[in-house]
Amino acid sequence: MNCSFVFDANRCTGCGACQVACTIENGLAPDVSWRRVETFNPRRHPLAPLFHLSLACNHCADAACMRACPALAYAREPVTLAVLIDADKCIGCGYCAWACPYDAPVFDEKTGVMSKCTWCADRLRAGLKPACASHCPTGALDYADVPRAARVLHIDGLPQTRLGPSLHVVPLKPGRLQPEMTAGEVVDPIVGTPPPARTPTAISLRTEWPLAAFTLVAATLVALVAGAAAGTFALDWRLFAAASAAGMALASAHLGRRTRAWRAVLNLRRSWLSREVAALSVFFGLATWWLALAPESRALGWAVTAVGFVGLVAADQLYSVLPGGAGYRHSAGVTWIGLVLAALAARVNGLAALVLLLQSGLYAHRKQIERRPGQGWVSAVRAGAGLVAPLVLLFMGPPAEGAVVALVVAGAVVDRCEFYTELERESPRRQMDLALARRVAPGAAAGPRFASGAPFPTSP
Repeated sequence: MNCSFVFDANRCTGCGACQVACTIENGLAPDVSWRRVETFNPRRHPLAPLFHLSLACNHCADAACMRACPALAYAREPVTLAVLIDADKCIGCGYCAWACPYDAPVFDEKTGVMSKCTWCADRLRAGLKPACASHCPTGALDYADVPRAARVLHIDGLPQTRLGPSLHVVPLKPGRLQPEMTAGEVVDPIVGTPPPARTPTAISLRTEWPLAAFTLVAATLVALVAGAAAGTFALDWRLFAAASAAGMALASAHLGRRTRAWRAVLNLRRSWLSREVAALSVFFGLATWWLALAPESRALGWAVTAVGFVGLVAADQLYSVLPGGAGYRHSAGVTWIGLVLAALAARVNGLAALVLLLQSGLYAHRKQIERRPGQGWVSAVRAGAGLVAPLVLLFMGPPAEGAVVALVVAGAVVDRCEFYTELERESPRRQMDLALARRVAPGAAAGPRFASGAPFPTSP
């Protein structure tokens, strides 16, 4: 079955009829639609053309959302091949939205779970086209049988992936690639005001602080177990168990459906989120058991520490679905944070200094790429207090261990917070902005963080 959406940007006027059809067909709230219309060059810059893209879930052959979902809430409908969400299985973690480069999954605040286009599977089974395609007044959006090899997916704003989206784009005619000089302001034909552009679900420190806090707690606990394994101090298992429980509570605070948190470990084969939750849960359990019953066994302690680092690596790999790749490519990666803290806890100061030097290089590289107004003082604090000062203390000789650890922890907190303010999702809107910048300001369109225009990566 080769059916797919067919979109002709030459015919799309941006009227929004497809969005209204989606809202009505699926019984959504009046201001909600699983389909959206994005406008390229909405402010009519004279060096770029104007056109619209009508976009929804493309029900990819290798769906990134299905691969990323830790709860196995996604499944492919056998008849229509639509990728559907089971609301009774979704935990509301939002990781599918991170993974989808087409900005299809949407978090439903009322239900606490994700939702997205169903391809109008009931209509397809009845021999009808999806509602959005049936109600497009200009014929810009259709649903037809297009062989996969014949599909065209190249247009500004559409992320280029290897996911096999069920979409065929009719290329823009040469005349449509010229700037539109005489058109009036784009307005909503009903209310007469500029239509709001839908922005992708943001990734920010404000929304993701439970994840930031949990990963920092996890890195600290792994380091403490390393110190206990090295015999530099004794660690009370009760305090460790309480801190572990607090960390897991922080992690579950991120979920829309906390009572289903147990489902987060069901997709170990493909989801890095499942791997992180499973590895760190095993680490917390094993470390508590070791500290309570066999703290004298150093070998067992180091084995438990290794399990903890597996969890930290998995936590960094979560970000491999975002532009820029895995978190360990940044100085804020919890693997690096855990490693430097573990070296300090075990009093292996040479290793700690080496990791701090590596973090310094990664941080300097990141700051050359990611330049945000008003954040220079934050970067100065992170570099000076969290990287340079601990290195100076370590190289000066036997340091005040407490001061070094305090500075490293403070720097790690600042770096992790900065990292979350810099994160961004791949999306058609992001690609449109980058493509427009390349047209109107060549050489200045690299954009924030790794915006090279390279195909969106897919995880194995």
